[in-house]
Amino acid sequence: ARPVPPGPAVAPAAPSASARGFRRPAVPGGRAAAIAAAILAAGVVGGVTGASFADRSGSQTTTTVQATASPPPASQALPNSATSLTDAVRTASPSVVAVRSSFGQGSGVIVDDRGLVVTNHHVIAGDSTVGIETADGRLISADVVADDPQQDLAVLRPVDDVGPGATIASEPNGGLVVGDQVFAIGNPFGLRNTVTSGIVSFVDRPADGGTPMIQTDAPINPGNSGGGLFDLRGQLVGIPTSIRAPIQGNVGIGFAVPVSRVSALLRRVQ
Repeated sequence: ARPVPPGPAVAPAAPSASARGFRRPAVPGGRAAAIAAAILAAGVVGGVTGASFADRSGSQTTTTVQATASPPPASQALPNSATSLTDAVRTASPSVVAVRSSFGQGSGVIVDDRGLVVTNHHVIAGDSTVGIETADGRLISADVVADDPQQDLAVLRPVDDVGPGATIASEPNGGLVVGDQVFAIGNPFGLRNTVTSGIVSFVDRPADGGTPMIQTDAPINPGNSGGGLFDLRGQLVGIPTSIRAPIQGNVGIGFAVPVSRVSALLRRVQ
């Protein structure tokens, strides 16, 4: 997490212990072993994690479901129109992977028939090679082949097949309007293939130095960075990258890089 003071716009800042402002929700690796042990001791199956923003009051304000790792049969492929959240999740979930770098753990999305994976720049932390865990549990090495700190995006080329790619929405801003239902799939706190849902709160919200982002109230937590934000067609519309919270917890203000900028970066990769 990389907070900066709250305000109408976001500017990049060095890591800080402050809980205020915008944070990059990748999971740092320093406390991974201890918290992973605690998760296992509690009977929760998950990957390596770093810090927990759990609500200790015992209340639960959002519903998190486990995505399936199997794509739907061809006969159940989604049409180019809205459908149920369950069907959209089934379509999108096989394309989401975990990404492990020297910094810690985040997420990534398989995006095309070449098997390329998109994630956040801040997830790879300057590494040239990272590890990927696929939706079906395979561990694969990947090379960083494109890195754009300004857009907070990076492209990875795995050394082996990693699974089916997500369908990228072709419309400007993914065709999103305020109020559209969307969902995020990622690996918050090392819990693989976790799905959280919400709506589009704002389109083209200035963030990270004025760069327009998709704002959503779908819960985005540490470890979701680099994963996918999808619409009800199961199409990729954004890459979750940061959250704004005045406290150590998710308050329903998350930001995703629009998929149009993902497509632009992919065109630069040979």
